[in-house]
Amino acid sequence: MTEKKKCPRILFAGTHSGVGKTTITCALLRALQKRGKKPAAYKCGPDYIDPMFHREVLGVDSGNLDSFFQDEKQLKRSLLQHTQDIAVIEGAMGYYDGIGFASSASTAEVAALTQTPVVLVVDCRGRALSALAEIYGFVHFRPEGAQIKGVLLNRLPERLYAAAAEQIRAMGLIPVGFLPEQKEFQLKSRHLGLVTPQEIEGFQEQMDDLAKRLAQTVDLAGIEDLAEEAPMIEETDGLQTEEVFSVKEDKRVPVRIAVARDSAFCFYYRENLEILEAYGCEILDFSPCQDTSLPDCDGLILPGGYPELYAEALQKNERMRCQICDKIQNGLPTIAECGGFLYLHQRLTDAEGRIFQGTGALKADCSYKGFQRQFGYIELTAQKEQLLAEAGDTLKAHEFHYFVSEQTCDAFRAEKTDHSRSWMAGVATDTLYAGFPHIAFSGSPKAAKRFAEAAKRYHKKHQLRNDQPNE
Repeated sequence: MTEKKKCPRILFAGTHSGVGKTTITCALLRALQKRGKKPAAYKCGPDYIDPMFHREVLGVDSGNLDSFFQDEKQLKRSLLQHTQDIAVIEGAMGYYDGIGFASSASTAEVAALTQTPVVLVVDCRGRALSALAEIYGFVHFRPEGAQIKGVLLNRLPERLYAAAAEQIRAMGLIPVGFLPEQKEFQLKSRHLGLVTPQEIEGFQEQMDDLAKRLAQTVDLAGIEDLAEEAPMIEETDGLQTEEVFSVKEDKRVPVRIAVARDSAFCFYYRENLEILEAYGCEILDFSPCQDTSLPDCDGLILPGGYPELYAEALQKNERMRCQICDKIQNGLPTIAECGGFLYLHQRLTDAEGRIFQGTGALKADCSYKGFQRQFGYIELTAQKEQLLAEAGDTLKAHEFHYFVSEQTCDAFRAEKTDHSRSWMAGVATDTLYAGFPHIAFSGSPKAAKRFAEAAKRYHKKHQLRNDQPNE
């Protein structure tokens, strides 16, 4: 018999991108910590950068809730696994914006599947009463609007709040407060989203200041009360796949996966690493920018990020570049996604035309070309048996990049979810996957299992070699 557990949670959604969701979410997380709470943080959708802001504020990890990659049970399991006092979820884009001109994989779908109360963040800059018409429309547009329980008015002058709050209450909603314009703190954007928090001078101090201001004009206790009203979640077992513990059961074989995690390589799904751990893998972090050698490992993950911004440091670390190249060429099971894929090339040309040396594991160059049409949620169909898939297997992924590669990429047929476009993607052997698509193991658990098992085989092979007596 399954047990239901309490999981206080709240979701901050926007009417559109740019309404201030990330700033408000981070300030709230810090304010809750100052109230003695231990908040957990999540981001709807496949975004990597906003969870980095959450991590920087909290000092703990943040995850993604993505209904394209995860089913209802996986979404709820993630909430239960990481929530202690309260889960704060940041929405993506506008509340109803999903795949194409539909609400699938939207913030609204995540809210409905997880039964999470929603606070709608509304940008009031340049308007007044018209903002209330927008709120009414969001609540009544579709059934998912029923999850909207509260409203937070951003960039609103204090003198207008009392009248706005009265009319919000008349709609049957809870006005949880407002924030005046914060001109001295504006998060800057880059082509893949916001700049990373490490690039903002005095970020922690600014968050402290914003949290203090938030506490003055936003009803934190009221937000906590809304979160407490979220229905209990039914607890389910862990990862549900066939032979899930086939790697883990062999206690004699430790499987160690080195994961690049530094300023250059910072785009990863927490859920991917958790699934590998469920398969018995130990995760070892390292820095291709700063460390002089790889950890002793049986598998390697080079995630996405901004290697072009740190190309000089990566180039100077010749020992690391040579070691990674040698290990990959000698069969170390490796996943290199987007930025990691760029790093494997011989040369990288950045947006200013500067040329930097990569590892050379791939005998091709790559260069910045501007926005590419291969973007968004995709499904990858394997064209041959390889590290992560058998021929014909389908994997769920996301692609977004500004670089192009001269490398022949024909391991997968990538297709948009609405079947409107397709292209070839990825380089693959029985020990390597490298390409622009970011693969989500939560939507492709077989790929994680194959990677873990390849690492196990690599470990056994090299252990046997090391155990041979010297001649």
